[in-house]
Amino acid sequence: MSIHKIFKIAIIPALLSLGSCDNFLDVVPKGVVIPQTLADYEALLSAPLVVTRTSNNAVYATDEIILPEEHRAGAGGYPGRHAVNTYDYLPEHYDVSENDEDWNAGYKAIYTYNTVIQGIADNKEVDQTKKNRLKGESLVHRAFTYLSLVNQYAKHYSGTAGEDLGVPLPMKPDINALLSRSTVAEVYQQIENDLLESIDLLPETPTYKQRPSKGAALGLLARMYLYKGNWEKSFDYANQTLAINSFLYDYNTFSYADPSNRSGVLNGYPTAINEKKHIIFNKYLLKVGGLGFQFLITPAQYALYQPGDLRELFGTSPKGYTSALLPFQGVLEMNGAYEYNNGGLTTQEIYLIRAEAAARLNKLPEALESLNGLRQHRFTTSTFKALASNDKNEVLDWVLNERRIELAFLGHRLIDIKRLNLEGRNISIARGDKLIQANDPRMVFPIPAKNISINPNLTPNPR
Repeated sequence: MSIHKIFKIAIIPALLSLGSCDNFLDVVPKGVVIPQTLADYEALLSAPLVVTRTSNNAVYATDEIILPEEHRAGAGGYPGRHAVNTYDYLPEHYDVSENDEDWNAGYKAIYTYNTVIQGIADNKEVDQTKKNRLKGESLVHRAFTYLSLVNQYAKHYSGTAGEDLGVPLPMKPDINALLSRSTVAEVYQQIENDLLESIDLLPETPTYKQRPSKGAALGLLARMYLYKGNWEKSFDYANQTLAINSFLYDYNTFSYADPSNRSGVLNGYPTAINEKKHIIFNKYLLKVGGLGFQFLITPAQYALYQPGDLRELFGTSPKGYTSALLPFQGVLEMNGAYEYNNGGLTTQEIYLIRAEAAARLNKLPEALESLNGLRQHRFTTSTFKALASNDKNEVLDWVLNERRIELAFLGHRLIDIKRLNLEGRNISIARGDKLIQANDPRMVFPIPAKNISINPNLTPNPR
């Protein structure tokens, strides 16, 4: 299908948002394709800025990055006012006249997935294999999006999940529905249902990394159960995911074409997303490392790198895009060994999920196997030393520390802070001379004021 036709189909959600459903049905814009065929639904699921984009703002609300005044605008780059508002933990990130792009992009994508799921149910074409795949892809995409939204705009899953307000849960493509917020438990139940249903509809591995596969469904189940604290199921689904793809790059095989230029070409590592073997499911973090802006790493985060850790060499730089020295060590996502713009799913995350679940289950040999297997691929051969312990808490602390290093700047940290604070780890976030205390209600993002003004059924979050 041509890009032109994909574009015409993909703009349907945007057009629907401009007026009432009845008005839209009365006058169909000339040249717009109303999706009806399997080829049309394939095109909807191929629109990159709709289905591939994920939540962005959460990366600014952690203890991983620092945003000094001189780096907020001008020569240091400009991350955007709303990102600065998020970083500063202001009560509101967007005013009533502004669109919260994370919220809007998430629900625009969900509208697309619901359109495909409903359309396939009514479709009379005979290609059942393609129907299954398209439905399975939509279910995984929808589950991923709801998991992102509920962890950004609601409290973390806990014993009060049945009462805690989550996010609206539209299951049909109805733009006129003014839904209230479902509970956190209800959102998680739908995520679980979608992923379990998708498993048998999908191929084991994808043709393209942005298309969900059975491996992506299994991996997201492992992540979701980790967030819920269901260690047994998280461990089981992590094992199933790694049975499909367990590949890890060995950073000892990498080198810079120009050793003096960390932002230059990296030998031994592919540049095309589809060639990167460790990516299970690609989702694009649109603003991370955006043009003209570079993340600066907090001294505490940078201190986590130990001697011989190649993640420091291939994941950070003391210089910016113009080769000028930075006020703090920086992140260069463009050519680094990390996908700092991939907010999706990787094998290294699954190894760490398996390690954490195993440690919490007191399966210490399995936890150390995953942990040491990852670390061996990240340290120079002369500095790597396998970790060994019979202490469950020590092994768990090692795993959580490894998550902080391996999954940094990808949108995981705020979720980890919220869930770990529920077990009393008391993680706070420094903002200059101010401290965002553990369990501060502002760690839950505000429901956008503009959406509340349109939909009075939306209950705001405490600030």
